[in-house]
Amino acid sequence: MLLILTDIYDVHADIVIEQLLKSNISFYRLNLDVESLKNTYISFVDGTWIIVSKNKKIITSEMISCVWCRRPFVELSLKEMQDNSIDFRIWKNEWNKTLTGLYNSIKGIPWLNPLRKAYKGENKYYQMEIANKIGLVMPETIITNDKNLIYRFLNKHNLAVFKLMTQEVYDLGNDTFVGLYTNIITKTDIEKFGETAENPITLQKYIDKEYEVRYTVIGEDHFVCRIDSQKSDKAKYDWRRYDIAHTPHCEIEAPKEIKNKVSLMLKMLGLEYGALDFIVTPKGEWIFLEINCMGQWLWIEQLTGMPISKSIVKWVINNN
Repeated sequence: MLLILTDIYDVHADIVIEQLLKSNISFYRLNLDVESLKNTYISFVDGTWIIVSKNKKIITSEMISCVWCRRPFVELSLKEMQDNSIDFRIWKNEWNKTLTGLYNSIKGIPWLNPLRKAYKGENKYYQMEIANKIGLVMPETIITNDKNLIYRFLNKHNLAVFKLMTQEVYDLGNDTFVGLYTNIITKTDIEKFGETAENPITLQKYIDKEYEVRYTVIGEDHFVCRIDSQKSDKAKYDWRRYDIAHTPHCEIEAPKEIKNKVSLMLKMLGLEYGALDFIVTPKGEWIFLEINCMGQWLWIEQLTGMPISKSIVKWVINNN
């Protein structure tokens, strides 16, 4: 039986489950949002895990043959993230520790992706190390909190971009929440950067783009989507600002050399799934940016028709 780790709002899981039902593949959806977990019972008895959901559906760890990991730990809404009460913090932390215990008991079966390897693979610095080893071209990058080195980098390059290594949503108050995306940075922007006590920041040389690529891999299946982000002023520096109406998406074929290097990267990371981002320059050079080990893909399937969800079902059949 397939164990799906997700939350009640995950439309990616909804789409795959529709196909699992058509294929008569047994599965158990474990929703890890707060409201779902309030109606979920989990027990560890004589070395066996037992999970009972709100609808009284029961699964034991011995029944699980493979895992699709979309959301591995307690999923919090923006409002719940602000709840620092002792009771809630204890509740959340004990659920996460219990889930870790469950995962440790079933780590020997196939996972999409193995949790330990996925978290290691999410580390952007480790990604850069692997990319360099296999010969993927990347923008010149500096990570530092030394203001002098920042100025030196900006003096060297006419244009540079600032990016965060973690993607979070920040509360500005008055029910206003924002995410921070990749942006052009100048010397003026650095003037308020302190001489001491600052966190490290990541700067990259700005690369002129012809288009961007979202490259999704599931097992042996490669799905390559061209994103014409340069057609949108809103999305031209970071397509995650999502201006879908003005950023055409279409399926393309990656160069054989890039496909081979992508396959090698996933092999070195020990991953079955990866969502990679590339820039393609006006001269046709592919520039690697990052890989997301639990990245989104449904909008790519909906805009291009590429059968990514069917590929996940195929993975389940091959590993069930």
